[in-house]
Amino acid sequence: MNNSEPTPDKSSPSQRAVALAAIACFVSLMAFNCVAHPIVDRLNIRWAELLAYSTVPLAVTFIILYRSGWHREITGAARTCCLLLLAGFILGCELVGVGFMICLALFCANAMSGGNH
Repeated sequence: MNNSEPTPDKSSPSQRAVALAAIACFVSLMAFNCVAHPIVDRLNIRWAELLAYSTVPLAVTFIILYRSGWHREITGAARTCCLLLLAGFILGCELVGVGFMICLALFCANAMSGGNH
């Protein structure tokens, strides 16, 4: 095989759009958490805090998916609802993943410090 030939791209535009949306969702989640934490923390209303932290990453993910070529054959409200569900699924998976990493880090830190004696 000739190495000068370009390799075919194995991912479809839809897969790239979902991957880009997932990365943007994670970055916006972390950035918004760092920037808005002092302001949102003053609310002292737990549901409002959760709503504020989830709105920005969800909107960023939805906008990226909507502007992409993801299933343009679906039109109107069906596409919008489908993209909202996908954006919510991406955000939910990232929140579960972040929670798992935090639990794993706490478990490793506990084990390295000698455990519970």
